Amino acid sequence: MKVKIYGSLHCVTCLKAKNWLESNQLTYQFIDLEQQELTMTEAEELCNFDEMHAEQLFVTWSEAFKDIQVDLTSISKKQLALLCKQYKELLRRPLIIIDEVLFVGYNEQLMEQLILSE
Repeated sequence: MKVKIYGSLHCVTCLKAKNWLESNQLTYQFIDLEQQELTMTEAEELCNFDEMHAEQLFVTWSEAFKDIQVDLTSISKKQLALLCKQYKELLRRPLIIIDEVLFVGYNEQLMEQLILSE
């Protein structure tokens, strides 16, 4: 099982997700969006989920997001990946990838269903 978390060390929800993974003895990779740049590969990884809508990735209600004036409804996956890379501080947190599933935010119940049922 491959688990990756995009988040921040200062994010309470990210810490809850990390604690849950550790308490269930699951290894994960943590990408701190405050401390490191997203690679293009990482940005593309976040954008390549079929069920994901661009609006789910960003804090669209924030003034900072409104200031960039982008229409996420008509953006290509390549443009979305570039936007993620350029405006990583506006990404929602945590973004958790477990194998081929993207969780936006921490949902313990869904994670338990996916992980602990295997």
